[in-house]
Amino acid sequence: MKAKYALIALLAITFFGCDDNTAGLGLGMFPDSDRDINGKLRTFYVKTESVHAGKIYAMSNIGYVGKFTDETFGTYEAGFLAELNCPKGMTFPNAFSGNTESGTGQMMTSFDNVEDGVGKTYTIIKDGTTPIGNCQINIYLWYDSYFGDSLTACRLSMYELDQTLGDQYWYEDPYAYYTNIDPTKYYDKTTSLLGSKSYTAVDLSISDSIRNLSTYTPYIKITLDQAKTQDLGLQLLKDGRSQDLYSKFKGIFPGLYVKSDYGDGTILYINAVQMDVAFLEHARDSITGGLLHTSTGKDSVVYNGRSFTSTREVVQANRLENDSIAIQECIDKSEWTYLKSPAGIFTQVTLPVSEIADKLQGDTLNAVKLGIPIYNQTSDKKFGMSVPRSVLLIRKKYKDTFFKDNKLSDGITSVLFDYSSYTSSFTEYTYNNITQLINDCLADGEREAAEKELLKGPITLKITDSKGQIVDKEVYDITEWEKYSDWNKVVLIPVLVTKDSSSNSSSQVISIQHDLKPSYARLKGGPKMTQEEINGELQYNQDGTPKMVLKNPLKLEVVSTNFGPRAK
Repeated sequence: MKAKYALIALLAITFFGCDDNTAGLGLGMFPDSDRDINGKLRTFYVKTESVHAGKIYAMSNIGYVGKFTDETFGTYEAGFLAELNCPKGMTFPNAFSGNTESGTGQMMTSFDNVEDGVGKTYTIIKDGTTPIGNCQINIYLWYDSYFGDSLTACRLSMYELDQTLGDQYWYEDPYAYYTNIDPTKYYDKTTSLLGSKSYTAVDLSISDSIRNLSTYTPYIKITLDQAKTQDLGLQLLKDGRSQDLYSKFKGIFPGLYVKSDYGDGTILYINAVQMDVAFLEHARDSITGGLLHTSTGKDSVVYNGRSFTSTREVVQANRLENDSIAIQECIDKSEWTYLKSPAGIFTQVTLPVSEIADKLQGDTLNAVKLGIPIYNQTSDKKFGMSVPRSVLLIRKKYKDTFFKDNKLSDGITSVLFDYSSYTSSFTEYTYNNITQLINDCLADGEREAAEKELLKGPITLKITDSKGQIVDKEVYDITEWEKYSDWNKVVLIPVLVTKDSSSNSSSQVISIQHDLKPSYARLKGGPKMTQEEINGELQYNQDGTPKMVLKNPLKLEVVSTNFGPRAK
């Protein structure tokens, strides 16, 4: 008997996974001899609505910078803050302190005896009145890809961040990694500008033959002016002379902020920031250690340098800002729902958990399938956003800690739809089996606790209102509590899925992050209500008021089984 029961559960789940658009589950295929096993397929209606994404956790190794205006979602603007890494053991050469024959010292102290033309573009760094080096500092923003127009004229500015925020470094602020971070708290716009640069995503000043090389990576280069080089270079050269600079580097250069200040139409995806500190030093004999000279007796000098880069070991935070008015207009649409990344709009699904429990009445829940159809996107936009290919369905109460704690989908509190490895199109987000998620809602005891608490009086909930603001809401009965609490709510979130580099065809997911690239989808559903109509007749409640139902409800298919005689 138990074997038959297990077979029904297995086959039900199999039918769920066979076809993303399967309407029924084929329960009639089982033989009549199994009359003591009842398999039931029920359909429940599901309400969906667009909700504000709000601030999202956006710690990433990619920095986004630029501005783009879309006809539907308005203007989206991006900038980022980044820390640079100083490897342990990094030093700069000693300042010269001996004579040219002693072999002591490496850094030049005078430039009067240097070949003409050498180092003329470099800034002389002075400790008081004594030169200690000749230096130039360049900062590179490297990017592999971008969104939007390749030839839109843009300009970005780069600022040095303040050393501390009160008694705290900026990257120690617990709110530093959310998309609503306020960069103005961490730099002084009037004094900390490192430089500005105009650019286009595709640099036409570089020849096609160079740009087409597989080794070519586009970049934006900012060269610090003499005053900034004098200030920063002096600290680096002094504090790093023959001693490890690692422990002092954050105090010298806490990080930088990159923002867009001109142009509309391009978002760059910066995958690396690199600061090169180039300087001149005396050439030394590799055997004797003495200084080398030219045939005319002048000192020989060589170019040398140190690099500081953004890596996964250091912090990078993104500031992402959407057009609040345009986003609100999209959320107010009741005929459908939206997904809009980054940090724009999520789709919230209210699961009929209590209704399922009431209908089961002792039956065993075997399989639950939810399909969310995607409307075709119009192709009239010159730079249209693509449909998110990886979307996480997660219980609303866990959506913040999931990303902050770098968790993976477990099929219980979250279920992943991942179509990123396929090139073909798809027409719906299909979650073939969310049974464990439904069971998790039923088992967490939150509803039962609320029922007991309501016997003592109303409960105050923290909810997000229609404007995306957190407000208090008093509820007086369990129906109201279910309507406004997160207990039976799940949220659809566009995500970036990273898999291991194994050649194995069944590569494993190793990271799930918020998708911070522009994308969107318009989904079937929405909270719009209409009067119920059966066989052409409008339906009314007992009190004579129109009986209202969802205009575009989604369908939740539920398979359950029990043991007992079949109804004839």
